[in-house]
Amino acid sequence: MNNANANISTPSFTRVTAPILLQALRVCAIARQPAFTWGSPGIGKSDLHAQLAESFKALLIDIRASQWDAVDTRGVPYVENMLTKGEKTTRWAIPSVFPSAELAAQYPYDFVFLDELNAAPPSVQAALYQLILNRRLGDYVLPENVVMFAAGNLETDRAVTHRMSTALAGRFTHFELVVDPQAWERWALSSDVHIACISYLRYRPENLHNWDAKSASKAQPTPRTWEKLSNLVKVVESEGVNGPVESALVAGTVGDFVGTEFTGFLRIYRTLPDPAAVIMSPATIAIPSDPATRYALCGALAERANKTNMAALITFARRIEPDFQTLLILAAKERHPEVQHTRAFIQWASDNADVLI
Repeated sequence: MNNANANISTPSFTRVTAPILLQALRVCAIARQPAFTWGSPGIGKSDLHAQLAESFKALLIDIRASQWDAVDTRGVPYVENMLTKGEKTTRWAIPSVFPSAELAAQYPYDFVFLDELNAAPPSVQAALYQLILNRRLGDYVLPENVVMFAAGNLETDRAVTHRMSTALAGRFTHFELVVDPQAWERWALSSDVHIACISYLRYRPENLHNWDAKSASKAQPTPRTWEKLSNLVKVVESEGVNGPVESALVAGTVGDFVGTEFTGFLRIYRTLPDPAAVIMSPATIAIPSDPATRYALCGALAERANKTNMAALITFARRIEPDFQTLLILAAKERHPEVQHTRAFIQWASDNADVLI
């Protein structure tokens, strides 16, 4: 049953942030226990399983269950001659996506990830019962080092979903992934996300994932769309694209309301006091009174950090509130790891051990 046409509620699962979920899935992998991750669209469920596979040096087989028909799971039948008796029998040609024993043996682990499983029609889910419950499909048996994982959207998010049977659900360990702005920030700083996006979301963390299932807007802010927007802003800046085009790109990626606010934040970011002036006079230069400007300035300074100017940046940082100070110093550390070996950073780290990542 599609949840858009039915009054149903998503069952309650253990709600965890990405770092906790990653550790929990590691345990499931070692125990060969199938696990299902629930979460709103764009929250990073697929990316997290890719990270898990990378950490295990595992082969990741990503199957979009919503795109399958029931026949895709079992494969197509073919006739085989029985040479000894002169009879014929039907066998099934197993889909090549499933790992053979020879392929599986090349990796310490093999992860079969059934993404969008609860978006698959009930006939497909039923066809996968045997694979998930008994680790086999007809004559095909999953190799011993294969671990089954699955993910899907929450039924309350009005994404395309079908109710999962209790027989299938009972085979999994279930988790609900929720957004943790601080964990996302750590990932973003190490993944070259545009510093303006990171600074803005420090200022407005509630807009990292402001998903509204009832909204008519086709574009909404999620971790996925912020990553997309970061890439767009980089191209806008490198190509010198004009303001109206950029505004349309922003609103078309994260929605009109958040997009309008972020466009205003970008204007602040691009008209900040010269960071060089801050570095020249870190102890005396005026500190902007507007919080948005302070967030933007801290991000801009972090981008320009190096071993030579880190002492000046820390001198300036010690003059501002802890939240801004943390953004500046830790963003500088993630963007430019060499600064953590400076005497100024080591002293700051000693004084602020409780906030270090």
